[in-house]
Amino acid sequence: MNETRPDGGWTSPGPMNGTDTLFWRLSKDPLTRPHVAWLWFLESAPEGDAFLRACAGATRRLPRLTHRVAEAPLRTGLPAWTPDPDFRLARHAHRMRLPARGGRRELLDLVEWRMSAAFDPLHPPWEITLVEGYETDRAAIVLKWHHSLGDAVTMVAAVRRLMAADPPGRPAAPPPGCGRPGAALGTPAALSRAAHGLARDTRTVLREGVHALSVPGAAGGAARLAGRVAAQLLQPVSPSPLLAERSSAIHCDTVTVPLAGLKAAGRAAGVSVTSAYVSAVLGAFHRYHDHHGLVRATLPVLVPISFRERHETGAGNLVAGLLIPGPIGDMSARTRMLRVHHAVTEARGTVSRGVFAVMADLGALVPGPLYAPLAPALLRAVDVVVTSVPGLPGTARAAGARVVNAVPWAPRGGAAANISMASHGDLCGIGTNLDPAAVTDPRLFLRFLEESFEETLAHA
Repeated sequence: MNETRPDGGWTSPGPMNGTDTLFWRLSKDPLTRPHVAWLWFLESAPEGDAFLRACAGATRRLPRLTHRVAEAPLRTGLPAWTPDPDFRLARHAHRMRLPARGGRRELLDLVEWRMSAAFDPLHPPWEITLVEGYETDRAAIVLKWHHSLGDAVTMVAAVRRLMAADPPGRPAAPPPGCGRPGAALGTPAALSRAAHGLARDTRTVLREGVHALSVPGAAGGAARLAGRVAAQLLQPVSPSPLLAERSSAIHCDTVTVPLAGLKAAGRAAGVSVTSAYVSAVLGAFHRYHDHHGLVRATLPVLVPISFRERHETGAGNLVAGLLIPGPIGDMSARTRMLRVHHAVTEARGTVSRGVFAVMADLGALVPGPLYAPLAPALLRAVDVVVTSVPGLPGTARAAGARVVNAVPWAPRGGAAANISMASHGDLCGIGTNLDPAAVTDPRLFLRFLEESFEETLAHA
């Protein structure tokens, strides 16, 4: 494989899709800032300049990492990616050392700090930091990116490809496109292309809807489907008063559970590993509410899903969110798994890739200034986001150093918490992104989360 050959889907400047745009516009409010972080625990520190060579190789293979965002006029319509004429790798790739005796908490404090920091909108929205001095002779890598750059599935796929062939030890060549200004994407021509694309997709969905209604006997079914979609998007689940407060503060922590045990628990209950995972998270919220003397049957829970096919590995987002009434009542772990599985299956049956894509494109036409008052109010109706993404193989290496574990943290988007999981070999790394204004005792919640996973795994 030619390591310098750009990967398809990561090369060309051009307009964002509607979902990318929605994520980008959320950046203005610290409460909804859509930053994703991934922490890799390394067995040892990479030697010499291997880390910087690997980062330079990434920018050659994934030129989108050298692109910045060009906003549309008046922030109405689709922004676009254009090469950053002032791109410098040193602005994005860093090395640092933890204070003496740096351990797990110091590393998590660093993750909180980086997730809270806004990206410079004049440059590509990503960064990676090699952290040395972790547990004396070990190291870690913190990768952070803006959600508009890509969803977790495509970022994990890109990282896996890059890790499969670490760059050879030679001086890094400049990434393609650096120093050359790209076509202005706020131009009438670019906006016209974006508008034509939106109009085409909208016509397709409308045409399919008219066809469905024109088929004999189909009108009733179409009406029922529309009703189910509306019901899914407007779930009548009230947020918990215990989690009502919101702030832009972040509290990160992590739990590790065996992947085989979680799969076995799901199989024993007749559900997927994802349903077993979501159920364990909700079991922790049951314990947390019970501890505070509050009895509730459900919470509004958002479960992101991917619409990607295997061949779709390019940058950008192909995701949607399933809003479910998350069961947090007093019940067995098996019963909770079954109820989660039923809720997710029912919600999944009401969504389609085409409808969500068009809705996102239409949402991108909302003028930017309206996002400030509207987005936080809408997103606060969700209490918890539970995210699950593909992980790394147990043999993964970063800049030559073996990765022994990996933990993701996804943005809350205005919710009280986002609990994220990614596998790494035989382990599941779970990152908790809590709003300390909503979950006022994060340490207690972490204990409840550990207990809930123990109970879930006991049903294997």
